[in-house]
Amino acid sequence: MRNRGQAYGEAVLDVVRLVPPGKVLTYGDIAEILEVGGPRQVGSVLSRSGADVPWWRVLRADGRPPTGLEADAVEHYLAEDTALRASEEQKVDLVRARWLPRLPEQEELQRIRQRLARALAGGAPEMSEMSEVDDGVGS
Repeated sequence: MRNRGQAYGEAVLDVVRLVPPGKVLTYGDIAEILEVGGPRQVGSVLSRSGADVPWWRVLRADGRPPTGLEADAVEHYLAEDTALRASEEQKVDLVRARWLPRLPEQEELQRIRQRLARALAGGAPEMSEMSEVDDGVGS
């Protein structure tokens, strides 16, 4: 059986996989989509498990890519024709580049949200407690 931290992590990564090339979401956008956690929890998941997903499509609220990965992210933005701010090359123009899911994508996001809600049902810990991976073994 998966633990709650794993379920949350899988849901975050599933959302990131849906973001199309040239589009982005913020950490907070993903937390809002999932209706659980916040930007820090989403960032925590991506910092541990994001290498296999398009991590560069998830940004801070001001349009900046993850700290320490700016150069790699900008390479991806240029390759995907992601809208960048004219005055600040390392920031994405969130007004033009933010992903607005269409109906089929919204339905998939709803399925991800429902799967997560089922996994978290019944005594789920607060998201602040999920910043570390829970191995399910009591201390």
